[in-house]
Amino acid sequence: MNFFLRRSLGTVLNRMGGTVAQATLNLTDKCAERLRRIAGANELLRITVDSGGCSGYEYKFDIVSDVDSQDDVVFERNGARVVVDKMSMQFLNGATVDYREELIRSAFRIETNPVAKQGCSCGASFSVKEDSL
Repeated sequence: MNFFLRRSLGTVLNRMGGTVAQATLNLTDKCAERLRRIAGANELLRITVDSGGCSGYEYKFDIVSDVDSQDDVVFERNGARVVVDKMSMQFLNGATVDYREELIRSAFRIETNPVAKQGCSCGASFSVKEDSL
């Protein structure tokens, strides 16, 4: 596999093209707790970023069991695992994933993202700072 896991921090060192780049995705305790409850033993939360939404890019969350060791980066915290493809990782590096329970809906969401200039009110989409990619 092309990744090394440091479980306590949810941080991965990923080998890309012969160099080592550090990728960070922070998982809150609430995110890890909820993910452990709903995911099966071999399942992970996949986060992807696609064009769309009201701000230009949108976050997508899915429970999956497949990981591509060449293209995916895996993060783990307290037994909960999250997978992000390398393309989406450039939009998520340094972000914090949380689980929110609200009257309208309960869902995983990105709480802070250093790459995002602004987001929509529901938290599902964002625009990118010009100098961050």
